[in-house]
Amino acid sequence: MSARPSGYQQFKDEQVNISVNRQKPEEVQAGILCKGGSTDFAIDQIPPSFELAELHGQAWNVGTTKLSKRQQRRLQKQKNSIQQNNQNELIGKICGCCARQVPNHLLSIGCNNRDYSFLGAGMPLYFEYIKSCILMLLIMFVTSGDYNIITNIAFGTSCRMLEDHKGQEIDEKSFCQLNWVTQSSLANKRNGSEFIDLQQMLNLISMITLIILFQYFRKEQRAFDAEIDSQTQYASDFTIYLKNIPTDPTGLQNGDFDDDLKNYMEQYVQKFPKLPEIIDYEQDRKQYQIQTKKPNKDLRRVVAVNLCYNLDEQYQLELQKQTKITEKQKILSNLYSQGKDPLSSEVKLDPQVTEIENEIQSIEGQLEALEKKFIEGKDVKNYFLGQAFVTFQWENDVQLLLEENRVSKLQKLFGKKSKLVYRGVNLVVEEPPEPTDVYWENLHITTKSKIFRRLFGYVITAIILIVCSGLIYWLSAIQAESAEEQAQAVKRGDLSPNLKVKVIAQVASISIIVINAILAMIIKSVSLFERFSTQTGYNISLASKSSMAQFINTAVITFAISTWVTKNIYGAGGLVYNQTYVFISNAFIPGIVQLLDAGTISKWLFTYLEKKKGNKSTKTQKQLHDLYEKPIFDISTAYAVILKNMYVVAFYASVIPLALIITCVALVFHYWVEKYNIARRRTIKYNYSSYMSIEMIEQLELVLPIYCLTNLWWEYVFLESISVEAIIGICLGVGNAILPMHEINELMFSMKSEIDEHLPIQEAEAAFLTDYCRENPATAETSRQEYKKRVEKHKEQKQNMDKMFGDS
Repeated sequence: MSARPSGYQQFKDEQVNISVNRQKPEEVQAGILCKGGSTDFAIDQIPPSFELAELHGQAWNVGTTKLSKRQQRRLQKQKNSIQQNNQNELIGKICGCCARQVPNHLLSIGCNNRDYSFLGAGMPLYFEYIKSCILMLLIMFVTSGDYNIITNIAFGTSCRMLEDHKGQEIDEKSFCQLNWVTQSSLANKRNGSEFIDLQQMLNLISMITLIILFQYFRKEQRAFDAEIDSQTQYASDFTIYLKNIPTDPTGLQNGDFDDDLKNYMEQYVQKFPKLPEIIDYEQDRKQYQIQTKKPNKDLRRVVAVNLCYNLDEQYQLELQKQTKITEKQKILSNLYSQGKDPLSSEVKLDPQVTEIENEIQSIEGQLEALEKKFIEGKDVKNYFLGQAFVTFQWENDVQLLLEENRVSKLQKLFGKKSKLVYRGVNLVVEEPPEPTDVYWENLHITTKSKIFRRLFGYVITAIILIVCSGLIYWLSAIQAESAEEQAQAVKRGDLSPNLKVKVIAQVASISIIVINAILAMIIKSVSLFERFSTQTGYNISLASKSSMAQFINTAVITFAISTWVTKNIYGAGGLVYNQTYVFISNAFIPGIVQLLDAGTISKWLFTYLEKKKGNKSTKTQKQLHDLYEKPIFDISTAYAVILKNMYVVAFYASVIPLALIITCVALVFHYWVEKYNIARRRTIKYNYSSYMSIEMIEQLELVLPIYCLTNLWWEYVFLESISVEAIIGICLGVGNAILPMHEINELMFSMKSEIDEHLPIQEAEAAFLTDYCRENPATAETSRQEYKKRVEKHKEQKQNMDKMFGDS
């Protein structure tokens, strides 16, 4: 029987002797880990170490460091085996530059979506979002789309064969030629008013079903988020985000911003009662200290304060250093081309190399001095932004602080402030974004500047769309000429199909995909220019603007040109004909491109070529690390593609019901390609929050007004009448898009995330991907070194403690 005291199973490390509080620069030299001057890890060393790059690449694989019993047995079996691959040898090791451990368990392609939760709630919710879109399309098809297709094919008589008009003069714009495209479209029954009337009733039923479905989506999304939040712990669970902190150093204890704020918060949280689980834990800890004759010290409830700084000076110095490194690489390249050995004194003592290295060392000295100032928290008045991330020992303290001091936007309008008063100022208390979600370099950008940048971004996007519409109009004009040529041929008795019309239709559909890809890249640059404070804000902006711009480019511009300029809806080379090809192209080409994955292939190729150079490689260690990483997963682009497809199918579902089936197949294909890529061929740099998914549901609700408005339009075009059902549908769709449906859902279905277990942060952090100190560029390098030492110390202490208490 173990002699371990009650409750010790949760106690993995001796907290009191662990360097959790940030170490002062006197204790840890600023920049020793990543500034190139350390024997531990030189981020700018040339030639680089390929072994370190391999470790870094494996550390960024998508997987977890927590093993199930089955995985532990399998790993033990592999360890006992004579043959062991490279990746297994690296398992559990920590990369020196990013302080990430190599995952023990990589995700499988067929894993449950909940298995992605360690990447943040937004990652599993992304896959649930795709499934929701597929379900939406299936419901639209079952409630109205299937009836539409069946009646179009079985009872439609509006489109005719060319043979029936041989030798006759036809209007190429108004004549609907019967083929596989037009037969299943609404154009084939445009004269059947009785069918269209019933179609509008079914469309209304479809609309009401979707409104109910959206409430179900929101409820399930919130329940999913709550479940993940209760079962998975993140650095943000132990942290609050403080704003409006006084930046004047007057009255600070020892002139130290972070120490003074830390002591204030420590005193403030003392008024909150401790939970029984926490009291039991502290008693077990005290008993352990007595048995091991360690100093009996209380565990502090505030463990770290990470200040936010204006990083412009740091980034300018980094830019100068990179410029010098580029010069050094050119010099080394010339020396290597002359046949000189990279490790020879002839290269190392080359005057040009020596001069450049001295300049680099000088810049590194400035960076280290600046980081020392940031770490110390003194004499930083000109850098401190009045914002900080405060991390607590217990998650319960964070929840109590937020409940007492959080103020909503509506309450702010009425002048309500938080109860947290520090140095005579009411602080703003908010839930923090995840560490990787913060755009640290953008925190100093003012609200006024951000508004200007975003307005400018919208203007640029509008100009780009105008250019795109010109290109699409040019293709439409060429196609109109071809359609006229075909009409003249029919009059002459020539019924052979005009291949030019078909070719241009396919070229137009592919060109729209190419234009959309270019459009997405430009909008990405525009969104970066807008300088968001969080990655989530940037992702939401990019996904929203990109999806809407691509929708306008794919559907609205083509519709406008065909309706009011060329006036060709269902004729040869008209709207129905072209958009069907667009749906088919959009369904398969992007998915195939994604599956082939040129990014991964190019990474493999460049890695292979660089490895062949060996010690003649002129890349820095950092550059080689970037090369060894897999391509980064871009969730904003992924959401934009899905939203664009949903908007386009809603726009044309009435007139081209076959689009529902095509898009549904495309989304299923997209779902599995994404799962495969993330499991095997992607690096995920950020913890995605649920806010992204919540906002994307808001954007998805635009499908309803788009769907009902186009239903009314096509009824008016083909029957020159408007039904009551269509008007009711518009009122419901627009109303659902305008009303705060998320807040309504919260009122209808209340739920609260509960803490699954009460662990101290030192134990919980073993499952964190990262933390605020390691991600803040002002403190990252020193903090990553501290983390690496702390983890190694944890392992050593745990082994000693297991022996002491008789556990194997």
